[in-house]
Formats: sequence, structure tokens, C-alpha cells
Amino acid sequence: MRSITKKILAILILGSTFFLSAQEEELHQKINQDMYGNFSEAYEKLDYSLFASIHSKEMIRISGGNGGEIKNVKKYMESSQKRWSDPKTKASPIDFRLFERVTSDSLVSDRGIYRVTYKNDKGEAKYSYGQFHVVLRLEDSFWKILIDYDSNEKNTINKQSFDDAFSLSDYKKYWKHRY
Repeated sequence: MRSITKKILAILILGSTFFLSAQEEELHQKINQDMYGNFSEAYEKLDYSLFASIHSKEMIRISGGNGGEIKNVKKYMESSQKRWSDPKTKASPIDFRLFERVTSDSLVSDRGIYRVTYKNDKGEAKYSYGQFHVVLRLEDSFWKILIDYDSNEKNTINKQSFDDAFSLSDYKKYWKHRY
């Protein structure tokens, strides 16, 4: 009888571990799609509506580093819409990598590195890098940017910084467990 109880207990433990792991994977995929997938798509397609949709109506934007500036969502969206509606603006792919994620039931704090790819007149790729810290809030079942801070840290953020951070899909390396 004891042997059967141990086997049942082992099966229950394995089942719950598998279930929790699947829930973790789903959580990170949802965060990554809502935030980084949509952000990247908006940049590539110059889709201002998609870009605006990933920001909370209470969002605060902070540009650190050289000069520094804080904007509320209205001012930030106005400047973004103006820039994105300029016919000279070219689509620029943006990629993200993370070195830290902290989660709760309704908030996420992500810190990482981004890389924007620009093409010059000769079609050559040029890169711009920055470090960011976003706080996301779950609003109507979507993760939206509540606080967005970025800086190039006086031009010290570079390819090496980007390469040293982790792929979005590798959440087990950057996620700070909450248990």
C-alpha cells in the first residue's frame, strides 16, 4: 500500500511541476507578444495605432542620459505620431533582449537592451543601441507600458551589451522567480 501511495504522490508532484512550467511559459509568451512583438511590428510597419495601443493611458515616458526628459502619455504620443507621420521616416526594425524580469499578478518590470536597425542611403545597416526599463501593467487582459525609461548611458550601450543580454524566449535566464 505504501508503494502505491508513493507512486501516486510522485505522479501528482510531476503533474503539478509540468502544469506550473506550462503556466510560466504561457505568461512569458503573453508578455513578450503584447509588449515586444507588437512594439517590433509597429516599428517595422510604421503603425502608429499599434504603437499607441501598447501604452497605458497613464503612461510616463522618461528619456534618461544626455539631457533627460519626462513626458506624460499625451505629450509622448503627440511627438511619436508627428515623427511617425513624417514621410521621411523610414521603417526601422527594433530588437529586444532582457537581463531581468520581475513579475507579480498585474505588474511586470523588464530591464534590457534594444537595437534599432537603420538603413543609410547606400542601403547599409547602421545600429543604435539603448538600455531600457519598462513597467508593464495588465489592463483588459493585455500587458501595457506604464513606465518607459531608456538611455544610451552616454553612448556606452553597444553590440556587446546587446549580445550579453538574453533572448526574449530564454526567460529562465532573466526571470526573477516569485516563489
